[in-house]
Amino acid sequence: GLTLALVQVASGSMLWLLVLALVALSCSLRAEPIRQLKPTGYVNDFAGVMDTASRNSIENLAAQVERKTGAQIAVVTVRSLDGSDIESYAVDLYKQWGIGPKSSNRGVLILLAVDERRYRIEIGYGLEPILPDGKVGAFGREAVPYLRQRRYGAALQLMAQRVAQV
Repeated sequence: GLTLALVQVASGSMLWLLVLALVALSCSLRAEPIRQLKPTGYVNDFAGVMDTASRNSIENLAAQVERKTGAQIAVVTVRSLDGSDIESYAVDLYKQWGIGPKSSNRGVLILLAVDERRYRIEIGYGLEPILPDGKVGAFGREAVPYLRQRRYGAALQLMAQRVAQV
């Protein structure tokens, strides 16, 4: 009886260790360290949550903005922030990718972290006079209903359109 009880307790704790190990592994597989992210265009849907129509619309809009103004808009989705806060992750990604021309620093990063339910619009110094925090914050708040409905493409498209209109 006692031996059987000890075996059951031991096997139960081993099962929990196995479950914890699998959870940790699945979390680490879903996180996207910035150094591993490589841009492939204006829209980089690493989380795989955007619909084709929104993606194409944003690509066309961003290309048009760059042609007309020289400013770059990058839209990025990730599953996870790899243990970082959204602000640090956005700043690091913005710098690593060199969004916007170096000479004028006219770039915008629209970042969505799906698992953490966080978004961030990072503005280059060259655009801060026309895209101040208050205005940019309103763009994000306007997109929240779409985010709550998990209509990520529509939310990102709205934010990109608002940025481009300025």
